[in-house]
Amino acid sequence: MELASCNHGRMATLHIGLSGYDYKEWQGEGLFYAPSVKRTGYLADYARQFNSLEANGTFQRMPTEATVLKWIELTGEGFTVSPKMVQNVTHFKRLNDEAVEIAREFVKVLRPLDEAKKLGPILLQLPPEMPKGYKWAIEFRNESWASEEVADLLREYNAAWVSAETDDKEAQTFDTADFIFVRLRRITYTDEQLHAWATILKQHLSEGKDCYVYCRHKDTIEPWKWGERLRELIGA
Repeated sequence: MELASCNHGRMATLHIGLSGYDYKEWQGEGLFYAPSVKRTGYLADYARQFNSLEANGTFQRMPTEATVLKWIELTGEGFTVSPKMVQNVTHFKRLNDEAVEIAREFVKVLRPLDEAKKLGPILLQLPPEMPKGYKWAIEFRNESWASEEVADLLREYNAAWVSAETDDKEAQTFDTADFIFVRLRRITYTDEQLHAWATILKQHLSEGKDCYVYCRHKDTIEPWKWGERLRELIGA
């Protein structure tokens, strides 16, 4: 599942998973979690099925030390977590000076995850000042940002343009970093749509770029099956 392709001696990795894991409605016969799995065991069970998690819960509140340690201790080697920047930074403080300090605190809390080599890109939906030394992935939800000037700025910081698609909007793509970040947010996916994404991702992997891919977790039916199918189509 981890090592997908090689370019000039470097192995590229497909990091694939969902945008959350702690959902009781995903448990039952034939569902993601078997009936015998305790809720406290969800994360460990999730990590046996996927190798990455987009931590959407950190958007609502700053992760605690206990949460970060749980991500480290209950997942195996090679597992990655891509936390979503807390909303105080992007939505409440609106990227002012105070927001930058909160962002620095957010990164500080994540340091043990980085030291354990389990920190994926940090997802932002707007671009604050970006502390260096970490991977950053930025989702712009306004088409006015789609320009080469913005793309050039992201390239300067090796920050990924998040390719996010919904039922109402196709994904916009810019190649701005040495990794790829994709958010699949449709309510449902056809096999044809997954084939199209698999083709794109295989190309990036063949170029030696790690790919982080997260399927929508809410208001869907069995989204883990999309991740499983993508992994199968890519051959990872």
